[in-house]
Amino acid sequence: MIKLKSKKFYQTNNYYGVSLNVRKREKKSSRKISDSQNTRLLQLLSFALPILILLGYFAYRKMFPFGNSSILTVDLGQQYVDFYSFYRNTLLHHFSQFFYSFQNAIGGSMWGTWAYYLFSPFNLVLLFTPGKWITFGIMLITVLKVGCSGWAFSKLLLKEKWQKGFLIPAFSIAYALNGFVVANILNIMWLDALVFLPLMIIGIENLIERKSMWVYPVFLAIILVTNYYMGYMICIFAVLYFAWTYVRNSEKIQEKWKTIGSFIGRSLLGAGMAAVVLLPTFFNIMQTKAQYNTKSFQWKFDYSPWKILPKFLVGGFNFDQMPKGTPNIFVGTLVLIGFICYFTCKEIKLKEKIATIVVSAFFVVSLCYQPLDLFWHAMQFPVWYPYRFSYIVCFWMILIAARGLLKITRLSRLQLMLSVIVLGVIVEYSFYNIKKFGFLKSTNIVISSVIIIGFLILFSVPMKKWFKLSLLALTTVEMGANVALSLNPIDYVKQSDFAGFISNLNTALDGIRPGKNEFYRIGKTFERSKDDPMQCNFYGTDEFNSMMDPKTSNFMNEIGDSSGDNYTGYSNGTLFSDSFLGIKYMLNQTSDTSVLSPYSTRLDLSNDNLVNGTNTINIYKNPYVLPIGFAASPDILNVKLQSAQPIQNQNMIAAGLAGNKKLKLFKSYKDLSVVYSNLKDEGNNTYTKVDGNQDATIQMPFTPKNNDPYYLTIGPAFANNGNLNCSFTIGDQQLTQTGDFNSPMILNITGGDQKDQKKTLTMTLTNNSLQLDSFGLYHLDMSKYKSLMNDLNEHPLKLDHFSNTKISGTIDVPKHELIMTTIPAQTGWHVKVDGKTVKPKKVLDEFLAVPVSAGKHQVTFTYRTPYLFLGAIVSVVSIGILVVLKKKEDSTVRQSEPETTK
Repeated sequence: MIKLKSKKFYQTNNYYGVSLNVRKREKKSSRKISDSQNTRLLQLLSFALPILILLGYFAYRKMFPFGNSSILTVDLGQQYVDFYSFYRNTLLHHFSQFFYSFQNAIGGSMWGTWAYYLFSPFNLVLLFTPGKWITFGIMLITVLKVGCSGWAFSKLLLKEKWQKGFLIPAFSIAYALNGFVVANILNIMWLDALVFLPLMIIGIENLIERKSMWVYPVFLAIILVTNYYMGYMICIFAVLYFAWTYVRNSEKIQEKWKTIGSFIGRSLLGAGMAAVVLLPTFFNIMQTKAQYNTKSFQWKFDYSPWKILPKFLVGGFNFDQMPKGTPNIFVGTLVLIGFICYFTCKEIKLKEKIATIVVSAFFVVSLCYQPLDLFWHAMQFPVWYPYRFSYIVCFWMILIAARGLLKITRLSRLQLMLSVIVLGVIVEYSFYNIKKFGFLKSTNIVISSVIIIGFLILFSVPMKKWFKLSLLALTTVEMGANVALSLNPIDYVKQSDFAGFISNLNTALDGIRPGKNEFYRIGKTFERSKDDPMQCNFYGTDEFNSMMDPKTSNFMNEIGDSSGDNYTGYSNGTLFSDSFLGIKYMLNQTSDTSVLSPYSTRLDLSNDNLVNGTNTINIYKNPYVLPIGFAASPDILNVKLQSAQPIQNQNMIAAGLAGNKKLKLFKSYKDLSVVYSNLKDEGNNTYTKVDGNQDATIQMPFTPKNNDPYYLTIGPAFANNGNLNCSFTIGDQQLTQTGDFNSPMILNITGGDQKDQKKTLTMTLTNNSLQLDSFGLYHLDMSKYKSLMNDLNEHPLKLDHFSNTKISGTIDVPKHELIMTTIPAQTGWHVKVDGKTVKPKKVLDEFLAVPVSAGKHQVTFTYRTPYLFLGAIVSVVSIGILVVLKKKEDSTVRQSEPETTK
């Protein structure tokens, strides 16, 4: 017999207005709110803790605004900071140089530079940090990228339910501050890849689950747009990861071929959406970086795999590891233990473990086998910063470790034993081979050993309440220790030096920058970096850029200036090369200071006009400068510059422009005598010290017969790894000369009033031997130089309009000649003469020239980035296809919802 509840019972429950079902729903809703709050807390910790660690270290190192140090070091100080100033100036003031800029050496396409360095959305922070505050903006970008990397990894762990509780921020910190990040904290354009990689992986998991299939192509496109180089590596990993996760979920996948097809199709869609960046960038690469691709390699291991082991200890990095070192794969002890436990976890199926072993083995071999290393780097060995794909290895290890520790609160005896053995081997190998690893110190080994013991204790004792929080705390300490110990050996630029240089240079430039619809270049005899023109917004001659056109470097080498792969520096110009390149002003430091570091001596500037300067900088105005375009003889089309003949090349350029084969601006000094002291002739113009403890000199006395400037040519044997094998003095004056050159250079040794005054050039050896390579003395015939410049200036291109992508003006050509320009002849320039399209010629394998008939002409030069329009079309179509596919997916989901409800 069923006993009915009393009327009072129902009245009571109705009085409180809550039925039992409603109470259950409220509890469930309350639980969801609590879970949501916990999720937000874990993600906040994953974002904030890496930022606090980095900011704490930056404050400890007194980096601006915490002190007088800065975040600038190596390439970040010599290159990227100038690009970021260029970024601000372009977006805020001069948008035309988004596509092409005459601040890029003597002119160059900018699309590849934007694609490699500047397309990160985080760079928008820089719009709010002008002038000296740019270093603070870079710091903000760095910490934000690191914090967002931690957040993104926590998002992946939460979405896929591969970890829970405080182990989520623990693994996220390990990812955000892994060894690659710490070693490449200065290469911040690469860090976007770490932010978007976990989100792309979520997209691949969605493909397997057949839901939200737009996520993968969208984040793949974002990765390729922000940095195509890192994106190339991630594309390789995407294939590996899809294969791994396909094996892992093979039993659940019902439409196997359809799933594979979706991955391929959406990969192509992702690349298609990024085509607006990729297509023009690929063309730019073929003109620049691809010129340096490795033509051959060796089928060998670069080092034994076990030499990677010390990199798992804290502080496994220093400056010497930047140019050439082993992979930076520090991930922390928690990850190492989790990676070991993964293979002993019973809940993980054997087929997944086998797939994991295969992928892991591929990574291990890639890290030390030269052909695979080259493959990861797009068939081009890195110049500095080796093993740039190691962040993917770190991501993989951390992900596997997270899965391995998902259900573990204590280590089993087997897991504990394996962990002790593996971690013990790492410590012991590192200790007994400490002398072989310059980055490794005994202090690092001791600290790592203490932390390892701490983790093993935590995993050995039963402690449920504070277990995960303790692991998070110890992981935070370990990752912070690695940041400090790894970066402490690195030197940083003083903020006062950086700000002082910018202030001094900008003050000198304020009155001499070109006005509206004007163009001329400005040179200088000092530098902070090769990219000073981008930093201080002027048209210069120097550049350091991985996307630089090698033809510009070659040309500068051939006229006797310091240039090489990816850089050029107009350090050793002559009066003629100044005029030819349109350098209207030359800046020369008034004294040697740490703020204005000289790299050449130009005594010949005394022939120019000294105009108003500053306390630290003299400004010389060139009275014979040529415009960007002028009428010249067609003979210049036939001039072929010779390797290692800078003076002869400048003579040929002058003769070609004048249409006079007999013209020689530079003449050899015939009565040259050389006096050797404490030197022995070894033959082949090589001399060695007789007494190694005494000074050895080579003296060259000569008497100028006129006031012409004199120039000395010296070959690359005078330089040794950026340093000179000798010093130069003329009389009592020390001559500054950069040692950064690999082809013959022109060194100016006299200028001004000097006729019939005896001069003595003294070269004092700084090493035990010196080869007088390409050694010769020349003087510039000033009367012929002035006459030629005056003739060429009679028929200039008078500018009506000037921007970085469009130049127009009128020119009156006296006879059937050509318009010679100093616009680099890069694909993308289009020329119209009197409204009709004409095909320009290439001169000296570097510049544009336009043959025209006699008379007055309207000429327009327009630059359009090659393949940009085609790339934009492909991107728009790809986005359209993805939108259609997403609508179709949403429609399918809506149609299935009623059935699910039933």
